[in-house]
Amino acid sequence: MVVKMALAALLSASVVCLASAAEVTIANVSGITGPNAATGTETMKETIGYIDYVNAKGGVNGNKLKLVYRDDQYDPKKTAALVGEVIASENPVGFLNLTGTANAYAVIKSGVLAQNKMPVVGVFSGSELIRGPGSEQLFHTRVGYNEEIQKISRLASTIGIKRIAVLYQDDSFGASINQSIAKAVDEFKFEVVDKAAYKSGDKDFSKQVKEIIDSKPQAIFLMGVPEAVALFMKAYEAPAERPQIYTLSFVPAKYLMEVAGDKHARGVGISQVVPNPNVASLPLATEFQNFLKTPYGKGVSSNPLNFEVFLNMRLMIEAIRMAGPKPTPEKVTQVLISMKGYMLSGYPISFGETNRVGAHYQDIGVVGSNGRLAY
Repeated sequence: MVVKMALAALLSASVVCLASAAEVTIANVSGITGPNAATGTETMKETIGYIDYVNAKGGVNGNKLKLVYRDDQYDPKKTAALVGEVIASENPVGFLNLTGTANAYAVIKSGVLAQNKMPVVGVFSGSELIRGPGSEQLFHTRVGYNEEIQKISRLASTIGIKRIAVLYQDDSFGASINQSIAKAVDEFKFEVVDKAAYKSGDKDFSKQVKEIIDSKPQAIFLMGVPEAVALFMKAYEAPAERPQIYTLSFVPAKYLMEVAGDKHARGVGISQVVPNPNVASLPLATEFQNFLKTPYGKGVSSNPLNFEVFLNMRLMIEAIRMAGPKPTPEKVTQVLISMKGYMLSGYPISFGETNRVGAHYQDIGVVGSNGRLAY
């Protein structure tokens, strides 16, 4: 309740506009509470802060930005209805940062984006399920799960790993993960010695921990949401063989350390889909760091997940700027499609008429002491 009240207060402050300026509405529907709250609360704080920051500097094309958000509690049964309600009542020019495979797929199936030519910039899912026909309004800035798991698998293979165990979420997200795992198994000739499922929102991972340890893997692929991965690691006591552990890009290293403890988090490999936000040679990263130093960025961590949120906000706002003083969803969509070989403060973005995956960065970071991520 305190978090909701704080976010509500931030939002009410963020939508105050000068009488002489028109409003351009940007929307977000995501899991601020529920199983995704570990990251959802902070990313929403960042989003509100950055909209305020842009407005304080004069807005975009003389217009003030207005942010409208709804909390779907990471429940795909709520996501599509909330997106439709926001479109009908708030007239946004686009949505930012959808979260979750099942959630995004529910929105696609509803047809509400296509009917309104409504763009979505940034989706926190790498599933192929939401990258096929019918998903043309989704503009992705991260590689898919196939690529993330291929990157992890290639590294594991080079150090001689053959026996792997997999933790996955028992829903469409997990189904997509298992499809990507199957491709990696075929290419790298792994033996999957165990697949342990969990339900979204589960808190007790002692059963999955025992099941995986008993299977004696050389590596464990933790293919879950941040809360699930962290709770698994909190319950995990490494056997003498000490299997290598890998997880996906949306798991923040600092959060992993805070929940699981330094001993359990250290050494975990985390796939990365954006550059290191602390690298000064990338102008976009410098912009991110400068934002964090302002009052608007107070309390927002410098980590890859928040940098990805920032990237998506910058991209959306740049598309709104390029759409002119009277942007519409259709105009913003067309601008995004036209961004072929575009450089966003030094970061390459490339969409097209038939391409909705605009960035292809990949790396693997390793969690060090105090949750520091090295890559």
